[in-house]
Amino acid sequence: MRTVLVLLFGLAVALVSIGCEENRDPQTPDGAMHLLRDALMADDIAGLLDASSARTRTLLAEMQTLLREQRTAIDERYPDDEKAGTAVAYPDGVLAAGDMVALFTALVKPEFGKLDRNEELSFGMSTLGQPNIDGDRALVTTRSGETVEFVLEEDVWKTTVFERPIEQSLNRVKLNRQTLEENLKVFEEMKRRAAAEKAKKEGEEPAP
Repeated sequence: MRTVLVLLFGLAVALVSIGCEENRDPQTPDGAMHLLRDALMADDIAGLLDASSARTRTLLAEMQTLLREQRTAIDERYPDDEKAGTAVAYPDGVLAAGDMVALFTALVKPEFGKLDRNEELSFGMSTLGQPNIDGDRALVTTRSGETVEFVLEEDVWKTTVFERPIEQSLNRVKLNRQTLEENLKVFEEMKRRAAAEKAKKEGEEPAP
């Protein structure tokens, strides 16, 4: 998630007062940006997910499906003495996540938990100037000088900022699936050989 942090939170700004009431209307890009900021400041992971694009949730749903399949394969087909070692292949909480919010939390919480949620951060994530709107895409500039992209979905602007890091995590889960399948082949072969060796020894035993 470091890319997201650089994008959103590279703050080197002085705190000044904002003289007017902020827009928090998600039907406008700057309002959507302020809702995103408010969710971050409140440590509201579900709110961050709600402020995110449909593609973000699609990527998470695909990851959920793959993780569920991998968790089942590990539980049902891995030797007991090999199960514990699989945990190192996944970030904490990812493999055990029971729903989309839990998965999203496991992915973003480690980095977001390090943030110093203060007035400077809140101010830096406030919008500056007018958003640059091009069809169903918009770029919002923050007072910290960063640019955040939003996409219009059903008349509401949603951020795309989490798409890339989640897609990278999804690709790692896909690689884990390949490794898991290869390991399962090895375990099956070991099981087959053990059974064959047992049968051979039983066949060599003299009849009573």
